[in-house]
Amino acid sequence: MKKLHLIYLFFSLIFVFNLTSCLTIHEKKVVPAPYVPEPSAFQEVEVEDSFNIYFSTASRPVIDGSFEDWDGLEGIHTRTMVYGGTFNPESADGLFVYRTDGQYLYVFADISDEDARTNPYEIAQAWRGDSIELFFGTDTSSHKFYKASDVRVRIASNSKTDINDVKVSFNDILTENPDIQVAFVFNDSGYKVEAALPLEDMGGKNLKLKDKVRGDFQINDADGGKERIRLIHWHSKADNTYMDASSWGNGKVVPLK
Repeated sequence: MKKLHLIYLFFSLIFVFNLTSCLTIHEKKVVPAPYVPEPSAFQEVEVEDSFNIYFSTASRPVIDGSFEDWDGLEGIHTRTMVYGGTFNPESADGLFVYRTDGQYLYVFADISDEDARTNPYEIAQAWRGDSIELFFGTDTSSHKFYKASDVRVRIASNSKTDINDVKVSFNDILTENPDIQVAFVFNDSGYKVEAALPLEDMGGKNLKLKDKVRGDFQINDADGGKERIRLIHWHSKADNTYMDASSWGNGKVVPLK
């Protein structure tokens, strides 16, 4: 019995010693990282505060894939990386310009993409491949959920040789309205798009000078024929534009000079 007491006492002392050792506070030594990457040259980029829609009833762009009707017009740059790394102008830079004659919304997009491809998906899933999206609304009141005047337009190409072989959706629904015209042209640095979209299909309100609107612009980029790897906006910093109209930015209708 005495022997058992001694064994019990021995293990009790070991337990107390280990416990006090664990409770002792030791200052941790800071070890510097073996390698700290240089900041990206494209990490910080400026974005425009608002966008313009250039108004003219005397001059309307011809949707033919030549793009001269857009020369000299200032637009919006999509350089807000929602995901896919830091901004790199060779991977997915974008310039978007709007025009109107009051009844149509005309759009021009010049997209830099070092691996631009046609889009193999059905239009509701076409965000998974190379495509552009426009978010547009004429109701400028504060609201999150889409109203009847809010629309998301997606444009994707089916062919690198036929510039008019495209698919277009309004709020994820394929549209085959013959009044919609689109030219989608691939080039060595990416692709350019111009389109004529009837405003009656985009909320039903014609535009006039000094009208205020809301909107955003988006590039879906899927290199290597894989799923979308980059998502870039003009305004919103999150992947929420498709369901939250309050994340859009401001625009206005101004005269075409």
